[in-house]
Amino acid sequence: MKKSIALLLMAGLLLTSAFGSGSSEKKESSPDKVTLRMTYWNSEDTMSALLEYLEKAVPEVEIEYQFIDNSNYNTVVDIQLSAGEGPDIICESPASALKHAKLGYLQPLNSLGSRYSSAGVSVYSYNNNIYALPGISWFEGIYFNKELFEKNNIALPKTFDEYLAVCEKFQSMGIKPLAAGLMSWEPMLKNSLAFVSAEYFSTKTGSSFNADYREGRVKMNGTLNPYIKKWSEMIEKGIYTKNMLGIDHAQALDEFATGKAAMFCSGPWDYDAIMAKNPNLKLDMMPFQGTKPSAGWLIGGPGCGFAVNAKSKNVELATKVLEALSTVEGQAALWENNQGGSSYLTGANFQLPAAYNSASSALNAGNVYCPWNEWGDAAAAHQNYGLEFQSYLDGQSLEETLQNVDAAVEELLSK
Repeated sequence: MKKSIALLLMAGLLLTSAFGSGSSEKKESSPDKVTLRMTYWNSEDTMSALLEYLEKAVPEVEIEYQFIDNSNYNTVVDIQLSAGEGPDIICESPASALKHAKLGYLQPLNSLGSRYSSAGVSVYSYNNNIYALPGISWFEGIYFNKELFEKNNIALPKTFDEYLAVCEKFQSMGIKPLAAGLMSWEPMLKNSLAFVSAEYFSTKTGSSFNADYREGRVKMNGTLNPYIKKWSEMIEKGIYTKNMLGIDHAQALDEFATGKAAMFCSGPWDYDAIMAKNPNLKLDMMPFQGTKPSAGWLIGGPGCGFAVNAKSKNVELATKVLEALSTVEGQAALWENNQGGSSYLTGANFQLPAAYNSASSALNAGNVYCPWNEWGDAAAAHQNYGLEFQSYLDGQSLEETLQNVDAAVEELLSK
């Protein structure tokens, strides 16, 4: 009886994946073409330009695009792959790519992966193999009020210490340097890990930390302490304050948009809301910096990774599709319906709105990185990190803060 119920549930999920989750209606395949199925949790309109491009770039293939709602995407794809079936091309999150790579479900893509920056492919790597190719990124930097900077003759900072000096300059003029809604656990998570990315994760010594972290081989406490201690000058100098724990995201956005604060950490998703509140605002974005001058870093990551099902009957053709994606033309087609992000492909640079001019150095360098994307089964602990840093701002010790994050990660990895 239990076996029959399990089979019925599996069948129901498989039917849902094909017909009940907003998937595209199956098209009649041309007799001279091979049909490849591609699944994604984003609707087809976010991929329409890419699908048109692939139709011309790989004429022997017809892509059957299948949208599966994010609420059951992983369940449906897991069931199909475990049955030795599933889509030919799979859009993967970093966590699901790691799981599927460990289970042998994905085809290594090392040659194509070499065309992308390390920040893009590192989150899709396992045992020295690359199992997915990064799509267009999401990113967050530091929006700033250009008029306030120009009017007060303040140059954009090129290092973290220069950034702190800029904040102190605004404070001396009675202007709030940074609007932040710390009622949410996200702002300090992103700000601090962006600094650690610039200072440590991007170095030879620190480049393997997050991959090791997901395997339980390293701890935050005892490793990240000196970097977080330096970042903590944001708190010591009153840029982040305890009263911000009572301010939400909408209030902080309003403070920045109306000129009450010089800067605000966010991404393209808030652009329209900011400009709606102040259409005359001269808006730009700068990257986060470490202690040494660099192109800067943005916190962010791929919207998805494109992987090939190792059990596909058409691995070679599926790989050929991803080869077409891994060109400047292919990335431009993907970007067309996903503007506001950037590409990790070497040489693929797109003209973003003027509001991101000062972040272009980081975008062009591929310096867009989301550390917790590499935490695998422990990725959900990034929320614990953010919550612990709220407590850190409120007086908790740094050691206890990092120990608590480590404990949350350890618990998730033990499940």
